[in-house]
Amino acid sequence: MAAEGFAVIRRRRFLRWGLGAGASLAGGGAAAYLSLFGVAPARRGLRVLSDREHRTLRNLVTTIAGPVAMREREAIADAFDGFLAGEPPDVVSDLSSALVWLELGPVLYDRRWASFSDLEQAAREAHFGQWMRSEDLVRRQVATAFRKFVNLVFYDTPASWARIRYPGPATGLREP
Repeated sequence: MAAEGFAVIRRRRFLRWGLGAGASLAGGGAAAYLSLFGVAPARRGLRVLSDREHRTLRNLVTTIAGPVAMREREAIADAFDGFLAGEPPDVVSDLSSALVWLELGPVLYDRRWASFSDLEQAAREAHFGQWMRSEDLVRRQVATAFRKFVNLVFYDTPASWARIRYPGPATGLREP
């Protein structure tokens, strides 16, 4: 009598092959995840953002404000984390998702095997510029929201004023 279907595979062999295939897929998935995202440096004191989200935001600061903001990028990313700490869970979820979406943008839209944080400065600026001019309304809204927040905090940081020749906020009449 001829065996039909999976009857030729013994139970132990089936389990061994199934577990081996599952382990291979899990290992390959983990390797692909790490090769794409890398390992973000640990950041102490974060209340809402993950280390990877904080890294994405730090790179976004220099993308939006330019290399002149290199000194303030940590403070701006920390300010974003502090802002999110007081927001409702749905706002936190949306902004965290937007950061992950931006980080995966080169993979999803430019067909590159590199995350936003792994791009060179010029490539990050070009990629973010595409988001600003995108026909996709959601990408434009995400880019505009991040640009406004980064600029708000950057210009609110007194340490940056001298380098960008910003005289500070107008608090009354200035003397000539």
